[in-house]
Amino acid sequence: MAVPPADIFKDGLAQLVATDRDWVPKGESQSLYLRPFVYASEARFGVKVSEQYRFIIFTGPVPALYTHPIRVKVETEYIRAARGGTGFAKCGGNYGGAFYPTQKARAEGYDQVLWTRGETAPTIEESGMMNIMFVIKDKLVTPPLSDSILDGVTRDSLLQLAGELGYVTEERPVTLQELKTAFEKGWITEAFGAGTAAVVAPIRTIGMQGVDYSLPVYHSHCLQNRIKQKLENIRIGKEADNHQWNYIID
Repeated sequence: MAVPPADIFKDGLAQLVATDRDWVPKGESQSLYLRPFVYASEARFGVKVSEQYRFIIFTGPVPALYTHPIRVKVETEYIRAARGGTGFAKCGGNYGGAFYPTQKARAEGYDQVLWTRGETAPTIEESGMMNIMFVIKDKLVTPPLSDSILDGVTRDSLLQLAGELGYVTEERPVTLQELKTAFEKGWITEAFGAGTAAVVAPIRTIGMQGVDYSLPVYHSHCLQNRIKQKLENIRIGKEADNHQWNYIID
């Protein structure tokens, strides 16, 4: 697939946001969502690598998402993305196979699925369409990047901010057994998804193999709320953008 030149990518985003500036929501945690994407547009019938692609950017105002903690079910039968595939990228094909197990989980009273890698000793991969993070023994823990885990920019930003707040961060495998033990020992205090639109999606219940495990009630001083607020403050100019994450459009 062709890669759009960096200047076209950046200038296209800037021009579209400038055009749609009146659609930017003003409420807290609301945003103008940006979605650049590329698809094969060659007018040909057959199975082959396309010789023509179209680059498009669209925007849409979105409200504050996941304002209340959600219930997730650990999925051990179905997987989100296979090893050696496209799970590391924001590929549209990654989503098709996720709909059915997610529908099944919702029929059981859950909001989303906590994906695992299909193996004898399952390890946690992602939460729905977001990266997953846990606070275990006062450390921020998240699965390491691989070819089946999305390399999310929000994930990277939250890890950076947590470290600056003095928290130890660990990017390492998290097995299902470790998660069970952490609940039984009282070591786990937070679990949340990390993604572009919601930034943070707090989790209140994790269902594992027929048993529901509950997280403590969250408060404003929880790590997830602190790093989310810090990132929001950087975005809107309340705190210094020391990492040059923002791109200002006049």
